[in-house]
Amino acid sequence: MDCHMCDVIAKRDGFFIADWPLHVWRLAEDQTWPGWSMLVSKKHVSELFDLTPEERAAGIEEVAGAAKILKDVFNAAKMNIELLGNQQPHIHWHVIPRRTDDPAWNKPIWSFDHKPRPLSSKEHDSVVSRIRRALPQSP
Repeated sequence: MDCHMCDVIAKRDGFFIADWPLHVWRLAEDQTWPGWSMLVSKKHVSELFDLTPEERAAGIEEVAGAAKILKDVFNAAKMNIELLGNQQPHIHWHVIPRRTDDPAWNKPIWSFDHKPRPLSSKEHDSVVSRIRRALPQSP
């Protein structure tokens, strides 16, 4: 079976932020919500219960660590952390900084019809650099 997310975890392109023990952290292409990122599980599973209890616990710590970094870097009022997997049945977390001035404040981003906002190369590199500067030596 061909899995898009398995292919994504190997990429070290401009969207790559960090390689952590259980996840690869990548910037989302759509930056309508600045800092929107994904943590993609290195293990090909589609459900949390497919992970061992130890993997779940350590994985949640990585997700929480990324969320805290993004909250601080982007001055978020709230963090949305979502594990969906309907389109890509491979565990990947959407970690989305939310600000009161964002275009869909108080609404799920999935219900907000919008044109995706890619960044210019300069903006993109700046966002990735800001996040990387906030990374601890280990998650």
